[in-house]
Amino acid sequence: MIVLYSAIKQAAALALVGCLALTLATSTGCGSSDNADYASIGLVPITGTVTLDGQPLEGAVVMFEAPDTTFSYGTTNADGNYEIKFNSEVMGVPPGDKIVRISTTASTGEVDTEGADDDDDDAAARRKKKKKRNPNEQVPEAYNEDSQLQATVSDSQTVFDFALKSDGSPL
Repeated sequence: MIVLYSAIKQAAALALVGCLALTLATSTGCGSSDNADYASIGLVPITGTVTLDGQPLEGAVVMFEAPDTTFSYGTTNADGNYEIKFNSEVMGVPPGDKIVRISTTASTGEVDTEGADDDDDDAAARRKKKKKRNPNEQVPEAYNEDSQLQATVSDSQTVFDFALKSDGSPL
């Protein structure tokens, strides 16, 4: 009986240590986002307006995509105005050359997990694998999947307006 009591006591102690370790690990995490050093990235605040055939384009996702396929994004309001986010916590875009993609059916990526299980995690390759165009898309391919829109983000260039045309002709 004493041996059984000792074994139970030892198991309970191990369980307690395990629970404490788990609590400590989940409460500290990998570091708080409050400690992220966004200043070192040199983010540039980007705003602008998107119109389609002269009318404000509401609910369009505007993505500024870097050559490595990372992107910053924003969504247009009823007036077609947007502000670009670096991520869900901070506004801005890293400086440099970007391809701009505008879509009324795209996700901002904050919740989208499409392609997350693929061996190929190259965003551009995933886009090309899509079989057909979404019939609800209002923006021509020339401004999204096959975008010809480009922007050079710098401290001196912070406003980018896009006057899109239904026929996809160059701006």
